[in-house]
Amino acid sequence: MLERLIVMGPSRCLDDETVARVRALIGDLAVQAAGHDHALIAPLHAMLAGNRAVLTHCQALAAEWHLAAAVAARLALDPVLPPLVQHHAATMMDLIAAQTRWFEAMRRMGLVPGDLPADLHNLVQATASAARADHAIAESRTDRPDGDGGRGDGGRGDGGRLALLHHAIAGLGDDLDRALRVDEAGVSLFFTALAIASGHPRETVVLAAVEDDPVRLALLLCATGLSRDDVARQLLVLRPDADTALADSAHGALAAEALLGAGR
Repeated sequence: MLERLIVMGPSRCLDDETVARVRALIGDLAVQAAGHDHALIAPLHAMLAGNRAVLTHCQALAAEWHLAAAVAARLALDPVLPPLVQHHAATMMDLIAAQTRWFEAMRRMGLVPGDLPADLHNLVQATASAARADHAIAESRTDRPDGDGGRGDGGRGDGGRLALLHHAIAGLGDDLDRALRVDEAGVSLFFTALAIASGHPRETVVLAAVEDDPVRLALLLCATGLSRDDVARQLLVLRPDADTALADSAHGALAAEALLGAGR
C-alpha cells in the first residue's frame, strides 16, 4: 500500500487527494518509462512505488503543488509569475514556460517528460530494464513504427524545471535575498533558494513545510541566516497556524549548536 510507504513525518498533506496524486504521478512515470510495452506498466508501477527515491520525489512534487495552490489562493499570488520572476522575466522565459508546463501537468496529475533529475531518470530507466527482464519483455522491437524499440524514455533527464530554478537563483545577483520571501519569489523558487541556502536537498525542504510540526521548517529557515522576524514571517506565509515563537526557539537551538561546536 502506497500509504505505508509515505516517507515524510506526520503531515497535513497526507489527505486522500494528495495520496491519490502521488499514486497518479508514479503511474504516469511508469507509463512514460514503459513506452510501447503496455504490459510493463503495471509491474513497473509497483516497482517504482516501492522505491524510496521515486516516492520521495513524487511526494515532494505533490506537496509543492499543494502549498503553491494554498499560497496562491491566500495571497492572490500568481504561482508562475510571482513578483521576483516578473522582475527578471526577460532572463527567465525558459523557467516561466517550464513552470507553466509543470502546473498544467500537475493539475492533470501527471509529470512533464524530462523534468526528472538525471540520477532519478537513470534509476527509473534501470528499473524499467529490470522489469523487462523480470517479465521477459524484449528490450528492442524491429516492428515499431517510430523505431524506438518500444522503450520509454521520459525525456532526457537533466532536471528540466528544477535545473532552471537553480539557474534562476544563480542569476539573481542583488535580488538573491528576495528569493527567500515566498510572497516575492513564489513557492517553487523559494524552495529552491531555501534548499541552496540551508544546504539541504530540495525534497527535504519541501516535505518539511508540510509536516504537522513546523519546527524542522523553522530550523531550515534559521539555517539560511534570516533574522528572527524574517523567519517568523515566512513561517506564517507557509503555515498561517504556526506559532511564531518557533523562530526564537529555532534561532536558540542553532546558536547553542554553534557554541557547542566551537567548544569541541
